Amino acid sequence: MTGRMTRRMRVACSMLLSVAMTAAFAGCGEAPRTFVQPEGPTIAIGVAADEPGLARWHGGAYEGFEVDVARYIAKKLGYANKQIVFKQVLPSNRLDLLDDGTVDMVVASMPMPRTSSSIAYAGPYLQVAQGLLVRPDDAGTITEPSALAGRDVCVVSGSGARESLLAVQPKALPRERDTYPQCVTDLMIGTADAIAGDDVILSGLARSQGADIAVRVDGVSYGRRRYAIALPSGAGTLAQNVDAALKDMRDDGTYDALLRTLRADTGWSRGR
Repeated sequence: MTGRMTRRMRVACSMLLSVAMTAAFAGCGEAPRTFVQPEGPTIAIGVAADEPGLARWHGGAYEGFEVDVARYIAKKLGYANKQIVFKQVLPSNRLDLLDDGTVDMVVASMPMPRTSSSIAYAGPYLQVAQGLLVRPDDAGTITEPSALAGRDVCVVSGSGARESLLAVQPKALPRERDTYPQCVTDLMIGTADAIAGDDVILSGLARSQGADIAVRVDGVSYGRRRYAIALPSGAGTLAQNVDAALKDMRDDGTYDALLRTLRADTGWSRGR
């Protein structure tokens, strides 16, 4: 049986379980409030490993805003800490790993599509924009996207940064890399004049690298997007329950606390 077929069966079983539990609660005169969880003893959540502040592998564990958001949701779905398994995903493979069943959900700077999608989404949980990271010596000359005409700009494959950059500066020369650390290396050795990407990610990179290596270009903001949690195709009921968990996280003050930590760790100052 393929991973996709297994996934569909798990989603179908979860939906049937939700209906049965709702009927049981209604019979007792209680308001139905159920969380449908993927079948099995653990839940695998795809997160980034190289985005300081958001999600990174550090000291033998994953940490960051998105890791904490994912852990909160998993607990609301009924999983204990020991049942939560984080797995590294890249922008270029995160949807493939979700589709083949390697992960049960993705919480990794995933933009919510503006049109309908076969993938189920919950959220959004964060709104960001695109920005630029440059070497300190170039901060006075690269002050806006127009200055990138004919210049090499590093973007992470699958992140959407290439398309957003070319929309505002069609004469830029995007150089695709698999990870953000590779882009930082290109910037340091001079094979790229700038890094384009989500401003919250770039803020974390700049803070972790130090101002003598890379700095954010102040005032540059374009290509706004909303981060959402990606779920398997057909998991509409699960998406509703994840949305309910996100609402609980905002209502009980957890979200604001995590957002304050994200801003303190990265220097990022944009909205919710």
